[in-house]
Amino acid sequence: MANAQTTKVTGTVISAEDNEPIIGASIVVKGTTIGTVTDFNGAFSLDVPSSAKTLVVSFVGMKAQEIGVKPKVNVVLEGDNQMLDEVMIVAYGTAKKSAFTGSAATIKSEKITSRQTSNVTNALSGQV
Repeated sequence: MANAQTTKVTGTVISAEDNEPIIGASIVVKGTTIGTVTDFNGAFSLDVPSSAKTLVVSFVGMKAQEIGVKPKVNVVLEGDNQMLDEVMIVAYGTAKKSAFTGSAATIKSEKITSRQTSNVTNALSGQV
């Protein structure tokens, strides 16, 4: 019985904006479903097939990066400032503004960022 040859890849993923670790960033072997996510310290470990040459590192709100397979990898992800338009977050999912019926309120991003809170729910609390 033959076992596939693998290479153990370890590393960390940090944000270019504040040099903080990114928790939950995805690391996937390009063209496969083999992957993992970063832990609380932005660290990851992944057994990569020896035939693989590229890893794809991504996180919501960040630009995805393709990197070569090496035993030790440190990745710095940059923010993706692409704006979402006409998408509403509703209690049961998301909807396009044109398909939504009911009452809704808009909160500018400046109002949310000006509040000193640790999560989005608290930032929205009392604003609508």
